[in-house]
Amino acid sequence: MIGTRVHRRLPGGRGASGLAALVAAAALALTGCQSDDTDAKAAAPRTSPVTSAAPSTTAPEPSPASSSPTPAAEPTVVTIADHTGTSVGRAVAAARASGLRYAVYLQGTGASLDGGGRTASSWGTSEKVCEQIDDPDDRNASFDVAFVIARDGRDCAGRLLHTPAPTRTTAAGGGTSGGSSGVTGGGSGTSGSSWTCAITSPAGNCYADGQFCATRHHGLSTYGKGGEYLTCEQDSDGRWRWSDGHAG
Repeated sequence: MIGTRVHRRLPGGRGASGLAALVAAAALALTGCQSDDTDAKAAAPRTSPVTSAAPSTTAPEPSPASSSPTPAAEPTVVTIADHTGTSVGRAVAAARASGLRYAVYLQGTGASLDGGGRTASSWGTSEKVCEQIDDPDDRNASFDVAFVIARDGRDCAGRLLHTPAPTRTTAAGGGTSGGSSGVTGGGSGTSGSSWTCAITSPAGNCYADGQFCATRHHGLSTYGKGGEYLTCEQDSDGRWRWSDGHAG
């Protein structure tokens, strides 16, 4: 039997090539969609997440000027020139002119910046200053400057002063005067004389043995109106009297 081949022609002719063209068109359309999505993503702006900074909790360090207080200015005490060897009157006047508190002490009583010493109750302006104590650092609350003078009858070293012997003076008129005794011998026709004593009473008379001493004369010696050598010292009852050193 002789076989026969049957050839069928698909409708529309050339079916294979038409199908291939359809597939290619679909692929191009898909590629175009993907390209549009890619361009849209590229055109969109990129935003980065914003983070806010946390507030700082570290305390500021104090400046050196605020941590250390400014020291108070120390008072400055004015000083004057050294008046040792000059008169206490001149020294006191200089202290007053400078507005300084001053004090006058007796020599040998322990006057110093740390206190002590006995103040002079009175003094002559011509008395010599034995020592000047300045207090520029205000250590002593009693004075800014102090002047030390000798005690009555003593020098700046504390030694007893030499008391000269009394001298006789001729009195006018007749008779002989016994100094402060007031006794005259009249009618003799001769000139009298009297004693001149180094230390006298407030009335200007020479002292006599047994008389009371003035406070400023304690411990001093002088010649009395009769020429005897007297010393102001305490008796057995503790009273200050002029004494020639002999009882009675």
